[in-house]
Amino acid sequence: MSETLHIKQGRLVGVRTSIFTIFNPEKYDASAIPTAWKEFFSKAAQSELVKTESFYGASIPSMSLDAPMDYFAGVIIDSNSDVPAGFESVEIPEGDYLAVDHVGPITNIAASYQKAYMEILPTAGMEMRPAPHLEVYNPDAEPMDANYRMIIAVPVI
Repeated sequence: MSETLHIKQGRLVGVRTSIFTIFNPEKYDASAIPTAWKEFFSKAAQSELVKTESFYGASIPSMSLDAPMDYFAGVIIDSNSDVPAGFESVEIPEGDYLAVDHVGPITNIAASYQKAYMEILPTAGMEMRPAPHLEVYNPDAEPMDANYRMIIAVPVI
């Protein structure tokens, strides 16, 4: 299933890591993103950051499969809010996102990314816009569950 999701301007505050795209399996480090999330939750455990309806992963795409991209694991806060000590941030501009569901264990996400970018986006009649690509996570769901649901959000116009 896919629909359009509108994201208001904000700042994603969290932990940054550099990683090669999942589409470059020879260089992709499957432990990098889970490690970033573990660090985020460890640092944010006693803060207001974990009291949210959604967690977000933000990818800043590289223009080359041979260069890593930045990935941020965290939450979106108001643009005017201060970045808490120990965290990094990336601006999230207001705009629309093509929202593509991933259902199943998070370890199977590669197939959903393939479908989002190679099948759904080309037939949706939309173009990508320059903005971080997002993943939207439900904080109450178990990522390894067979019925786990999250959203792959592609910035579009």
